Amino acid sequence: MRRLAAEFTIIVAGILLALAVDEWRQDRGELRIANEYLSDLASELRGNLCTVERVRVRQLQRKMENLQTVLQFLNDPAAPVEDPAALLQAFARSTAGARPWLVDNQVQALQNSGNIRFVRKLQPDLNLAGLYGGPAVLFSQVDRIQGTYPVVVNELIPAQLQGRFSQLSGYVVGEVAPAVADDDDLTRAIEGIRARRGELLGLARNEAAVATAKWYALARIKRDLEDVLESLARWDRSPTSVADQLVECRAPRQS
Repeated sequence: MRRLAAEFTIIVAGILLALAVDEWRQDRGELRIANEYLSDLASELRGNLCTVERVRVRQLQRKMENLQTVLQFLNDPAAPVEDPAALLQAFARSTAGARPWLVDNQVQALQNSGNIRFVRKLQPDLNLAGLYGGPAVLFSQVDRIQGTYPVVVNELIPAQLQGRFSQLSGYVVGEVAPAVADDDDLTRAIEGIRARRGELLGLARNEAAVATAKWYALARIKRDLEDVLESLARWDRSPTSVADQLVECRAPRQS
């Protein structure tokens, strides 16, 4: 009986040891998967942060500068216009409505694979739903105050200028869309703007409110991304600091 008990004990111990080894291997595999996802996620968030910063500092700032030119002109109905094309360009660019395109490939991969549970073991406080859902909530508040300013301004700009003034022209550097024939006397376009000065002034002021709201929304999104990246610092493989990368993101792109 003692011999059988001893053999049974050895068998049970062997089984328990094998189970422990299998569990250890599984834990190591899950840990490796979680580390890879977190590293890839940090890289993706850096890209999103760069996109937000480009829109906030470059595109939105240019919009607000052009809105300033527009408001100065509309507030002085007798203001001389030495360069009609430049003023029309300011009107056109003051309508810009670019938003950052946030990539969520890694989040989708985590959700679709079910591996997000592994990530939560390493980072239980990681709130990806809030990070990616927040921009939609913020921009919905911007949309609620968006007026008809962009549409009205486009109606007043001669069609042949749209190839140069289009908001999308910056996405295809070195290309210009075919011109559409229209009245080439730009002074008549300026007079058309003067004739609708009262309407445009109110719309431009509302557009300034839209631009300001968007600035705050982008600043909040930027801060949220920075906070998450800080929490993922140990998995961030980039040799460049976040601060240095933001400086690079603000620099003009090379054509």
